[in-house]
Amino acid sequence: MKRILIILLTALVSAGFAAEPFEIRGVLPWHNFLCGPTAWNKADYAAYLDACRAEGINFIGFHNYTGGGERYATYVEPMVRISYRGIVPNAMLDNSLGSRWGALPLRLDEFAFGSQRALDVPRGAEAFGSDCSLRSKSPDEHYRNTQHLMRDVLRMAHDRGIEMAMGFEFGVVPPEYFSLYAAGSCFFWLGAGNMVPNPCHPTSVELHRAALDDLLDNYPDIDYVWLWLNEHSFLGVVVEQALKDPAFAAAYRRESALFEEAQSDGERFVGVWSLEYIRRTLTYLRERGSHAKLIIGGWGGGGQLPGILRGLDRALPREVVFSCLNPDLGRTRQPEFLAEIARHRKVWAVPWLEGDNQMWHQQPRVARMKDHVELAREQGLQGVVAIHWRTAETRYNFLSFARYARTSDDATVEALYREYFDRDFGSDAAAALAPLMAAVDTANAWEGPQSPEYFAFRPDWGRLGEDDIRSRQEIIAAIDRLTDRQRTPDQAANLRHFRASLSFELLMDRVVRAMEPGWRLRDEALADERPVSRDAAAAALRTLESAPVEEMIRTYVSRTRSRGEMGILTSINQRLWNNYTLLKEYLTACSR
Repeated sequence: MKRILIILLTALVSAGFAAEPFEIRGVLPWHNFLCGPTAWNKADYAAYLDACRAEGINFIGFHNYTGGGERYATYVEPMVRISYRGIVPNAMLDNSLGSRWGALPLRLDEFAFGSQRALDVPRGAEAFGSDCSLRSKSPDEHYRNTQHLMRDVLRMAHDRGIEMAMGFEFGVVPPEYFSLYAAGSCFFWLGAGNMVPNPCHPTSVELHRAALDDLLDNYPDIDYVWLWLNEHSFLGVVVEQALKDPAFAAAYRRESALFEEAQSDGERFVGVWSLEYIRRTLTYLRERGSHAKLIIGGWGGGGQLPGILRGLDRALPREVVFSCLNPDLGRTRQPEFLAEIARHRKVWAVPWLEGDNQMWHQQPRVARMKDHVELAREQGLQGVVAIHWRTAETRYNFLSFARYARTSDDATVEALYREYFDRDFGSDAAAALAPLMAAVDTANAWEGPQSPEYFAFRPDWGRLGEDDIRSRQEIIAAIDRLTDRQRTPDQAANLRHFRASLSFELLMDRVVRAMEPGWRLRDEALADERPVSRDAAAAALRTLESAPVEEMIRTYVSRTRSRGEMGILTSINQRLWNNYTLLKEYLTACSR
């Protein structure tokens, strides 16, 4: 009988009847870079939510930075306002006049070769960004306008049958508040310079409640509160220093044994520290009478959330949902042990439609989306939520993610690309291009080029290896051989867009290679405090001027259609073009 049941189940799976949709099929569009929702307006959210509903998405979540360690220290976003004792922290959604995340400020009239004309901005605007950023003149206006927008997003999501979460990183406060802490009430980590609030200190409790109050007051119909373990504040943790505080030391003695999988005292500290904040959140949500459910989440790399999840599972009530971003910017599958927790608690995997270290480049991840979502199904997880910034560049990854969140099938990666390309480019293009893209995708062949929006530009951004160049040239050549005259105008435009995306990446490789000699010359001269020879500067300047920088930027302009692409065009101007002009000025002066 058992053998018959197995055969029957296998047949049902093959026929596509056994795979139920995940309970939660979600998206996590991430604020911070201009290629993502940081630059969206209400109409962009509406179009995005329509696309989500069409693909069966029933959950959307948002993360809000409120400061932190390392390069995040002063980065505060205005979706959640932590206003305390009359202080309103500086916060804004970035625009092209900002200098965060390694960007150099740039007005629209300073963009290269008239490329600002490809941007959708209000009349009279000096910068690119969301309307609520460009039209806000004070921190209070930034908060008010952004929260008004996000309340509209919540309403629009609910109108489409999509639940919504709003979240922030617990134990992370805007920099204005550190001076309010009494001596010893923050933990200071050697080697990192991070001040980590003591969750047992009254000021920490009040600040955390201020964040929760603002979230619940501004989004009273929110479905979930999403608490995030922050990414960087625990570098160089010294537990002995934290244990000098009597209240925290008592909590540590009481709870540290829960975290038996911890690989270090520092990781055990993070577990106890997190547990204090999460328990206090549950208590306060009940005091407020909120119907919102609680999710905890964080990053999946070593020394981050996975090491403390099993301890938190032992300590927390089953009502708390667990989520975790897949490790290594989504290159790696979610941990196997999530299956154990999912037997008695709702657990959501968070695969990445793209990693944020290649934001000027395509990242084909159709194979990964199928693999990571299918693994979540095998593990018995109740939800999958896809993190991303861009929308146009991640479209095929998104379609694959949504497909396997709804069902399961044995379609090959090539068959998936053929289906997508047939609709977007026409049948002849699908037949010619699907095998080439499937080969790149399944081999993870385009993971190499770097364009990390979170760091300042360097001329090794966009460097392609020989295989990277060859594979792109091969696809461009295949496009150029196509002769089908039955293609619709939209399909023809889509194909030109795809070709321009590949051409831009090849041109950027040539541009950054031409920048490298002058960049290296300047760095060495500054480091050694010596002058640059005229001949060397003149040679580097000639190489720099050989760069096809105008062709590169005009090529990107030709493919700029979505809001996210406008954000990348802005980033290219702020980072590459600004540095190109500064380097040219330096070499010109040195060569005189």
